[in-house]
Amino acid sequence: MRNTALMLMLLICNTVKAQSIPPGMNGVPAWFSAWNFVCQNKFGSSATIPTIFLYDDSLYYATASLAATDQRFTAPGPSGKLIEWYTGAHNGTLRIPDGQSVPLGLMSFAAADSAGNPFFVMATPRFWKSAGVESRELGLEKLITAVFLHEFAHTRQQRGMGATVTTIEQKHPFHDPPLSDDIVQHLFSKDSVYVGRWKEETDLFYQAAFHPDKRTSKKLTCDALRMLHQRQVSYFTGDREVLRKLDDIFLTMEGLGQFAGLYWLQHPSGGKLPYATAVEGMRRKRNQWSQEEGLAMFLILDKMGWRNWERDVLSDDPKTIVQQLHAACGCQ
Repeated sequence: MRNTALMLMLLICNTVKAQSIPPGMNGVPAWFSAWNFVCQNKFGSSATIPTIFLYDDSLYYATASLAATDQRFTAPGPSGKLIEWYTGAHNGTLRIPDGQSVPLGLMSFAAADSAGNPFFVMATPRFWKSAGVESRELGLEKLITAVFLHEFAHTRQQRGMGATVTTIEQKHPFHDPPLSDDIVQHLFSKDSVYVGRWKEETDLFYQAAFHPDKRTSKKLTCDALRMLHQRQVSYFTGDREVLRKLDDIFLTMEGLGQFAGLYWLQHPSGGKLPYATAVEGMRRKRNQWSQEEGLAMFLILDKMGWRNWERDVLSDDPKTIVQQLHAACGCQ
């Protein structure tokens, strides 16, 4: 009996030790729980687990060794299981798999290395709090979780749409501005006519997303898609014709990221927020074009109950949100 009690105490101690995390990672396991929830209930599982780099004011926490002086510890990962992590001082910069040394400010992003393997970089909750970030609709904790879900969703897109963007960039060098998901906004934000057309088109998508009648929603969606097509045909000409494909891709990638955050925020078993509050929280300042319009488009797609859209968007040969909406709404 005494030996049994001793073994039980050792088991408890080992379990606690395995699940303890450095103070700088407080709040991070909740991110992974939210991600697993979204995958289990909406996106489906994936065998791909990206390399993760997190950081606070002084230390990094990575799932890959960065230096011979790394200290190791065991903590939860995005798989829902305990995995090995590495930590050390970052001295203000972080070397990431694409070869860059990134100065560490407030940021969150996903990318891929030269072999197409996804990786993820984000400041920990402590860093966000120190930066004074706030959200009236969501609160800081839920906001950061939604940001994590948005960016982490991109790790599932790197082998599909991410690879397509890389191929386009190799064939069509972009310098001023450089290629990013904001390239259309950077090029046309000072063109008042273009901005007006984009706003009218985006407003129509949101009307479709929230209209109570499904048939009317489909009609509004088809009208908005025609406006989108005319905008692209009118403005993306000559050397900029490649933007037609990129616009569709970035609406899909950023829209899916926004939808991932929204799905968790509004779910009774997730963030538990009212749907309208979650939408407002994700739209925030409404000043990021691909996120703003892309979210509306995914709200419509999900509202239509279109079959297997998650699989089609996340596959290695994905369909864009424009293609999906045409099919879901029967647009000509």
